[in-house]
Amino acid sequence: MVAPSGDVRYTATRSDGSTTVKALQRDGTVIATATFDGAWGIPAITSTGVAGGLSPDGSILVLAEQSTTNGLRAESRFLELSTKELALEGTIVLNGEFGFDVLSPNARTLYLIQHTLSEDLVAYRVRAYDLEQKRLLPGTVVAKGESETMRGYPVSRATSKTGRWVYTLYHRGSGKPFVHALNAAQRYAVCIDLPWQGSANDVWQARLKLSADGRKLVVRRGGAVVATVDTRSFRVS
Repeated sequence: MVAPSGDVRYTATRSDGSTTVKALQRDGTVIATATFDGAWGIPAITSTGVAGGLSPDGSILVLAEQSTTNGLRAESRFLELSTKELALEGTIVLNGEFGFDVLSPNARTLYLIQHTLSEDLVAYRVRAYDLEQKRLLPGTVVAKGESETMRGYPVSRATSKTGRWVYTLYHRGSGKPFVHALNAAQRYAVCIDLPWQGSANDVWQARLKLSADGRKLVVRRGGAVVATVDTRSFRVS
């Protein structure tokens, strides 16, 4: 996982019941290291394996406990680390199946993906955890007019420079894909349905990219632009 500045990357290596986390400069020089009991990892934020875990300002790194089950876990655990010295800031333990989604710009809110249906592992809810108060906030972060429980596989992600807006492209499995736009600063979301030609599985080749000024979200598949989203009005063209 690479820091927003691009100057530091983080690794997590598991061995003999413990995990060693390292912060390395571009040339590979180790600038901090820490070891924790248990099997932890840098979380993936898409089904294609894109790494996450860092706050937008680079001050906090969240590690997720590695799952050993095929179904829903009874308990999910996370480590909150300060990147300055890889010091442990806290251990988060939640009942149920949760995965890392994103951290807010001020690194005070941890957004999580919650799965509650063992018979439908594609279904999910977005939840918010207050890192200062050390508690899972009630309710879900849901887009207006949408169900609390949504369905989809995360394929690609783009984030605004400040980390205020986080855009995730989801593959529904069947039907047209959508973009989940999360305002990570104010805890609300917008869902944007996309036009789509071709098979549903073509979505796996699609990627999101923001324009330099952040006003356009471009959806590309191969070398072709599939759709463009105005990030102020959320209109699709």
